[in-house]
Amino acid sequence: MSESYAPWNFKWVVKGELAIMGYPKNEANVNYIVDKGICHLVSLSPEKQPAFEYFPNQMRWTPIDVLEFTAPTLGQINAFMNIAKTGLFNKEAVGVHCRLGKGRSGVMAACFLVRFYDQRPEVATTNIRLLNPGAIETMAQERAVHAYYDYIRGEEPVQINEEFEKLSRGKTFVQPTCNEEETRDWIYAEEM
Repeated sequence: MSESYAPWNFKWVVKGELAIMGYPKNEANVNYIVDKGICHLVSLSPEKQPAFEYFPNQMRWTPIDVLEFTAPTLGQINAFMNIAKTGLFNKEAVGVHCRLGKGRSGVMAACFLVRFYDQRPEVATTNIRLLNPGAIETMAQERAVHAYYDYIRGEEPVQINEEFEKLSRGKTFVQPTCNEEETRDWIYAEEM
């Protein structure tokens, strides 16, 4: 039997539906995600691609290139949500990775919770950060979750101007909290 161990920061957001992770860099990482039932892998990091040579024939892969420390566009989030929706419909788990499985992957995971679990953006962001400390690394990434929430509800996305960007650099923002019931119903950490 081939060696199998988790890619960096592998965690189930919703067990059997969506996992986030750092890029699967070797055969053991690919074996692990296949063993866990991941059928479709989405790569957000153009700078770090998975070890394709070890993909089994049934593994599907989609690149959605988002530069490191930037937020995905609404179009990129929608592309990911279409993949996630197909996975849910077919009862197939989807994995999403960026370089370390924190920033870009965290945004997509929070948007998944907003879309499919009807969580408010601040609750979804907090839940992903509880699951994966340091996730959703920048204000732009956090705002992308809010903009997606507004978008799917048909509201005009909140625009934050460049002046706010300049004033907010280097500032610490208080993270919202969520109650235990909102978290425990869906969040699963991968047991190692």
